[in-house]
Amino acid sequence: MNKYCKKSEALSAYLDDELDGKSRLKFEMHLGGCFACKEMLQDLRCLRGCFQAMPQQEVGFDLAPGVLAAAGRRASATRWPRLNLWQLLPVSFTAAATISLGVFLGASLTSPHDAEPVAPTLAMFDPIPPGGLCIGFAECFPKEKI
Repeated sequence: MNKYCKKSEALSAYLDDELDGKSRLKFEMHLGGCFACKEMLQDLRCLRGCFQAMPQQEVGFDLAPGVLAAAGRRASATRWPRLNLWQLLPVSFTAAATISLGVFLGASLTSPHDAEPVAPTLAMFDPIPPGGLCIGFAECFPKEKI
């Protein structure tokens, strides 16, 4: 037994009489053979009856003018704020420092190995890590460095 039916999404429209004649007849034919939709329709009718049986509460005043006024104020406050130079200065210094550091590190890592490095060589790119032991293997040490 299937607990969910793809056509159960039309139940609310069927219950609210929003389906046209052809769609309504087609959905009623579906209801004849689908237990899941029948059960859900019964639950929705029960829920609708419970909501209609609840007492109606009156607010006592109209909220619409206050809500519309607040929406108008919020819409006018969504314009771009004006920024002065002092607010942009820290961000621009940070951006310039980040770009400069990126260019410096990129140039030092991509420099040819023959040239004298401008920055100290990073130990993580050496074939043997600092303090690593490689005794007896010729592959560990390049011949130029022995």
